Amino acid sequence: MGYLDIDTRIGRRLNKLRDAARTFGEEVVRPAGIALDKFQDPSDVINKNSVLWDVFRGYREHDFHKLMIPRAFGGTMGRYPSIALPMVNEQMGYADGGLAISLLVSSMPFIFALMSPEAKIRDWARAYAADKNASMIGCWAITEPAHGTDWILGVSKAGGDPRLAPSLTAVKKGDEYILNGWKSAWVSNGTIATHALLHVGIEQSMGIHGSGIALCPLDLPGISKGAPLDKMGQRALNQGEIIFEEVKLNKKYMLLNIPGIFGANAFGHTFLGIANSTMGSTFSGQAKASLDEALKFVKTNERDGKPLSEQPDIKIKMFRMFAKVESTRLFSLRVANHFLSRFSGPFMSAGTSFRMTFWMIGKALQTYASLNENHEFIRNFTKRFTHPEHAGELMDWGKYGVGSKINATETAYQVAKEAFEIFGEKAHVKDYPIEKMLRDARASTIEDGINDSLALASFEGL
Repeated sequence: MGYLDIDTRIGRRLNKLRDAARTFGEEVVRPAGIALDKFQDPSDVINKNSVLWDVFRGYREHDFHKLMIPRAFGGTMGRYPSIALPMVNEQMGYADGGLAISLLVSSMPFIFALMSPEAKIRDWARAYAADKNASMIGCWAITEPAHGTDWILGVSKAGGDPRLAPSLTAVKKGDEYILNGWKSAWVSNGTIATHALLHVGIEQSMGIHGSGIALCPLDLPGISKGAPLDKMGQRALNQGEIIFEEVKLNKKYMLLNIPGIFGANAFGHTFLGIANSTMGSTFSGQAKASLDEALKFVKTNERDGKPLSEQPDIKIKMFRMFAKVESTRLFSLRVANHFLSRFSGPFMSAGTSFRMTFWMIGKALQTYASLNENHEFIRNFTKRFTHPEHAGELMDWGKYGVGSKINATETAYQVAKEAFEIFGEKAHVKDYPIEKMLRDARASTIEDGINDSLALASFEGL
């Protein structure tokens, strides 16, 4: 029994949400993840008759996808305390880490669409909230064949190196950006996505710092997709490359086109922190799942005629696993709650209940981008404000999100390894889920950046 299972302060409504997520995870997500893991061909995972779509539809039937969509656009943000989303993420991670990532990433373009100055693009969020058939699937298209963890350097001084410039370029011609390049096979939801939160290179001389962020429908001429990636772990998570060849993207889809905005500054660190904090809550859930599987095993198996649960060495190992998992859960939930509470206070909750709020945000970004493009003074101000030398003068929110992700994924892997050893020869038999959990946990240590590189990029904020 974990801390949140006995903490009555979370309230009846939040308890009900958590219990619904737990039941859905146990009855639908976990069995689906096990079934999808067994497919030899990753194309079978995304087949129209695949159980994958039962997971997507069920997740949306429970309205879990609405937790980051404001009420003004049909979501439930503000109706629950800020800890609601990380609690649901933890339950999905407990059920299946790979599917949990797929469900989370699916919302990203539609959440960011809320910052667009275009009403039709902002309405992507409303359409996504209303979509119960999973006809709208999002992806975060950032990783590239030559730039995986390099993108993490965008929040460090090293990210300004021109040699790190993005492979996917966006060259402005009139009212359009011409996109050329590709995103690598590690893009989560890459071959099933309908929309992308797309990172592009705008000012190549500034390296990663010169990137921009676009909201891209993936049915535009010139966009194609590769085959689903065949992986060792998280096989239920669809991943695949997206290729852009002379793609004409109207400027209305370019959300952030201010070179330097994704640099060593508050925005870059906040973006990194929020993304990684969701990984923390998700894989602390998987760590708990490995612990529980080991606990069930030691209670039902013997050694030398005595239950494993009565063996001193097993008791010590199990308790240390328990301590790691529970401390990781608490830290991950606290960090995720810290970020999300910024959007759930009384003032923010009221503000996000009106569509006018998001119109104002979009217009403000549009105006600043226009001034930055057309006025030398504003361009110089932007360059100075976003210059890596000023990183230390700005609040670094990224270090806690990164710390949560590193701690949770490494704990998930370590606990799965310990559990694997406890299972002994039975761990190698696929009748038990622990070998899958070990493979899935190992994959998590390179998602959203290799852990050591995340630590290096975030160290400047200490």
